[in-house]
Amino acid sequence: MRFITLPSVNLVLINKEESTHGIPLEDPRTIHLTQTVGLQPGKTFYVGIKNEFRGLATIQKISPRLIFAVQWEKEKQARLPLELLVGLPRPQTAKKILYDAASLGLSKIIFFVSEKGDPGYLSSSLWKNNEWEDFLLRGTEQACSCLVPEVIHVSSIEEGIKLLHPQAWRVSLDPYTAKESLKTKMGSFSFGTLAIGPERGWSDDERSVLKTNGFSFYHLGARILRVETACIAGSVLMLSELNAWQPHRGLIE
Repeated sequence: MRFITLPSVNLVLINKEESTHGIPLEDPRTIHLTQTVGLQPGKTFYVGIKNEFRGLATIQKISPRLIFAVQWEKEKQARLPLELLVGLPRPQTAKKILYDAASLGLSKIIFFVSEKGDPGYLSSSLWKNNEWEDFLLRGTEQACSCLVPEVIHVSSIEEGIKLLHPQAWRVSLDPYTAKESLKTKMGSFSFGTLAIGPERGWSDDERSVLKTNGFSFYHLGARILRVETACIAGSVLMLSELNAWQPHRGLIE
């Protein structure tokens, strides 16, 4: 169960059982829909089952549970062809990455313990108490999507690279050593991998590992960006080059 107070969202994630039997009155989603948004029987809202279909829900009754009927979309959303490999940052930064990457629609996020990072970050409540999943789900809901990125933790960059797409356009952002700005992809790739270092940057050994594994180094200008900013800026540029953007379409045509 999710205990956080929901912000304004564009879609509510539910499970298969809830799509048939409804949501309890005390659930934060019900409270948000009925008290914050003020929905009553006959009103509609968007729902989605994690990594499956989205639909338009019509409220039938509110008590003893929020019961609704759903008209499901006929075609699933497509995942965006980009994954993120990022040095484990401090928890506050990780929250932003999780939310924004999920909202943008990345397929996978791999956090690795970097040589210049602090492995103690994994002991924070964000990771130990599974709070990270709430930020991932909230970002997905904000995007009116039900496609939730896969999140993986590994102990080193070498371990993370083993889990990457084997035939991707591999880009690493490095403002200190890169000579060229992020530009048109080299070759006819249909999938991309973006590697971002931790807050203190890449180590020389990590740069060597990236180069050995087919990564090209680019920068995003002279400014030193925050990790979360670099993640999104780099992702947007790569997705554009991959011609991955699709126009918005209504859930129910």
